[in-house]
Amino acid sequence: MNRYFSYLILALAASVAMPCHADLSLIKQHCSKCHTGPEPKGDFSLHDLRSSADAENVDHWVSCLERVEAGEMPPAKHNRMTDEEKSALNAFLRKQITRYESQIQRPNQTPPRRLNNREFENSLCDVLLIDHVGTHDPLANLLGDTLHDGFDTHGETLGMSEFHLDQYVTAVRQVLDNVVFTGDRPASERSRNGPKQLQVVDTSNRSRADRTSRSDEGVDIRDTRQRIYCKNFVRAPHSGNYRITVRAKALDRHVYRQDQTGIHDDDPLTLRMHLGNGNIDFNLHEGELQEFESNLWLAEGTPLEFSHHTDGLRMIGNGNFKFQYRIAHDYLKEADPQLYERVVTEEVPKSKFRRDNPSHWSHWVDYWQGPRPLIASVTIEGPLYESWPPQRHVALIGQKPDVKDAATILAPIAERAWRRDVTKTELEPIVALVQSQQESLGDVGAIKEGIVAVLASPSFLMLNPEQSSPHNLFATKLSYLLGSTAPDQTLIGKAKDGRLASFDAVREELKRRLESHQADEFLREFPYAWLQLDRINFMAPDVDRYPLYEKKAISEDMVREVLAFFRHAVEHNRPLPELLTADYSFVNADLAKVYELENVPSDSVHRKYVFDDGRRGGFLGMGAFLTLTADTLNTSPIHRAIYVMENFMGIHPAPPPADVEIKEPDIRSATTIREVLEAHQSDATCAACHQNIDPFGYAFENFDPIGAWRDEYIDVSQSVDPSGPPGKRKQFFSAIPIDASATFLSGAQYQDITDFRELMKSDVNQKRFVRCFITKLLTYANGIEPENFTEVEAIVRQSADHDYRIVETIAAVVDSPLFRETNARGSD
Repeated sequence: MNRYFSYLILALAASVAMPCHADLSLIKQHCSKCHTGPEPKGDFSLHDLRSSADAENVDHWVSCLERVEAGEMPPAKHNRMTDEEKSALNAFLRKQITRYESQIQRPNQTPPRRLNNREFENSLCDVLLIDHVGTHDPLANLLGDTLHDGFDTHGETLGMSEFHLDQYVTAVRQVLDNVVFTGDRPASERSRNGPKQLQVVDTSNRSRADRTSRSDEGVDIRDTRQRIYCKNFVRAPHSGNYRITVRAKALDRHVYRQDQTGIHDDDPLTLRMHLGNGNIDFNLHEGELQEFESNLWLAEGTPLEFSHHTDGLRMIGNGNFKFQYRIAHDYLKEADPQLYERVVTEEVPKSKFRRDNPSHWSHWVDYWQGPRPLIASVTIEGPLYESWPPQRHVALIGQKPDVKDAATILAPIAERAWRRDVTKTELEPIVALVQSQQESLGDVGAIKEGIVAVLASPSFLMLNPEQSSPHNLFATKLSYLLGSTAPDQTLIGKAKDGRLASFDAVREELKRRLESHQADEFLREFPYAWLQLDRINFMAPDVDRYPLYEKKAISEDMVREVLAFFRHAVEHNRPLPELLTADYSFVNADLAKVYELENVPSDSVHRKYVFDDGRRGGFLGMGAFLTLTADTLNTSPIHRAIYVMENFMGIHPAPPPADVEIKEPDIRSATTIREVLEAHQSDATCAACHQNIDPFGYAFENFDPIGAWRDEYIDVSQSVDPSGPPGKRKQFFSAIPIDASATFLSGAQYQDITDFRELMKSDVNQKRFVRCFITKLLTYANGIEPENFTEVEAIVRQSADHDYRIVETIAAVVDSPLFRETNARGSD
């Protein structure tokens, strides 16, 4: 042990410009006992620090500083440091990190990467001056983006291949087919579809009789899986505007109880119109028919269908709609005994199935009175055009484009696509391509090929190219951060004129974009990625144990809760630590059942709810976090602890050493997860890490796999029933109280989740959370995790100067060198 420490002392003394012997003695006095020798605790040796911070070990120095600042090292039970000694050690560690980072050339913070699929779609729309890429799902062929810790903006995972390029070209051509037109103007037609022309889509592999529920008044949609199509308008014959008029109403809205149907009393009944890969919802009222008119641009080949959109009508049996018909049996038996008796005595025997079981669903199909939409008629007129070629065609390439004007036509398209000024020289190869295609494709077809070339170039498909000027690159990064799309000319102009060169200017621009909804993509996509909400159903709760979770699509409500909460916090510029431990969240009636809340309106709208029990509120009390960190049937303090550490505290615990043999403990007598983990920690190698990890997870043991509160574990065991037949086994249930207490290495203790939440409000943990938020935001913005500790700390301090307000913190990130510093070669 002395050999290792002597090496460290000599190396530090030789390399540190202004060594403090008191600091070195502190390391020897308080650290060397556990962190030197052949088997140091936590698999960390002071020898790893070597002579000073360098590219290979700076993370160790940063980790040491963070652990010492948090009071976790030395552990409280071994800590003999005075406040003065702790301050001196903190200063020493910080000086080492700052010294190293001030001497190195900061690595490129924004390496080039390709657009992800979201950005590609949004950018296409803005470049081609359209509001959507098309209802014919032209991007369906694109490969899905690989995620890195939830982020779809991570450069190293957004690979580019020849196959990717082929798919991009195919997608661009399909989009352009809906924008640029040749040939004669298509004739407009009007088709009316009444009850006889509306029919259920047959999804069976064998032919069978029409199953449409039809009357003289219209067609009603009972099963939420059914879709209705129009015989006179199956698909759009041409691309263009269509006027679609739907006459519909709700039927039997409140005959059955909402706990039977699963449709909340105060929710509107929704008829969904499917238009290829898009849809529009109509909220229906019971009584008189309502008329809805929509004027929409449909791409050629777009199918038109209708469905009953709801997460209800799945509450009976295994969720199959046919079991809903049982409600008719129960309802008539109580509400109309005479009709019930007639059905049982006269009609049940005619059934081919279960003749002796009148409650079987098949006998009550004709008597079901559940909530459902009725469509009386659908009238479609189109395609309609204000002019020919359509306005979108004219806006992009002009009324009568000529290949001789190819450079003039393509220049503004290329500038929008490449997000910078474009030189004549750059366009010359594309103009030559256009001219070479004129004879075979005509003027419009040739120019269309030029647009394909512009949109298939690296300047469009790749973000942060080296040839971009600093002001263009800054505008591009800010636009993709907030809107996931190309910057407009206003933003580029502000960056070029220096009107975004200060923190105050960035903050005002950020506020303006939030108020004008130009940052909605950020408000949705960043928290979704940061909290890895794509994983919420990776190990979904067991459908038999937690039926409500699947039957009411609770995971969707949980995701909406997170997004509504984050949006509220940003729009009201709340302090960042409030995200973690606020006493409020946004819930609807279904989440209220999971959270056991009262006085929540009976509908699906997420509203602000203030909790008064200290258990919930903020990210730490949300079902999304609690569910995605649980298993199918059980919870895991380790999963939840790792999630909290990595996503909220910015702590990345090391995995078990690969070269250490870990013996499996004897856990046969263990009955709770705590006892299992304690048995696991009988191995000293495991104990060192688990003492740091486990306290971040035990606090959540009172929440089950769907985030509902529980006071006990239910233990299920089987044994021979002495009162039954010989050898017959019987299940026995026992309740085991939950112990949700723990002690951190710093000595901080908690007894339950309410104590844990209070500990998260400490200055140290608030700072950790803010630093973690900043790191995640920079990862989302730059496509790479920040490596400069000093610069991140500067943003943390600036955030603290503004009481950690979210808007000011985001502005500080954007204004920092970690965001502004680019690999651009151009100049302003």
